[in-house]
Amino acid sequence: MTNGINTAEELQQKIDQLERIHSQQLAELKHAATGLLDSFSPAQLIRSTLRNVSHSSDLKSAAIDTAMGLGAGFLGRKLYVNKSGNVFKKIAGTAIQFLVTNFVRNKMSQMRENAVERDDE
Repeated sequence: MTNGINTAEELQQKIDQLERIHSQQLAELKHAATGLLDSFSPAQLIRSTLRNVSHSSDLKSAAIDTAMGLGAGFLGRKLYVNKSGNVFKKIAGTAIQFLVTNFVRNKMSQMRENAVERDDE
């Protein structure tokens, strides 16, 4: 069984070559690990999530519906509770906020579906 190394000089050259390959692979591994850690940073996760949302029309419309529902619910609660210190009125205001939020969000999606159906006709 021959490995092509006959002299001490050839052996040293082979060792040097393998050490260079090892150093290069180690540097590539460190670079890949750094890139992987950067991709899992909170800022990058938020950025990629927002990028995905901005490219998906279904998610955009759901986000818009939810935002409008939350705004309407918040407004309804503010109008009902105003600056009252009554605990029961505050609890009822929270319930009104929840109901108005869901109602508006559902109505927005129904209106969008109706508009799509009318466009198809």
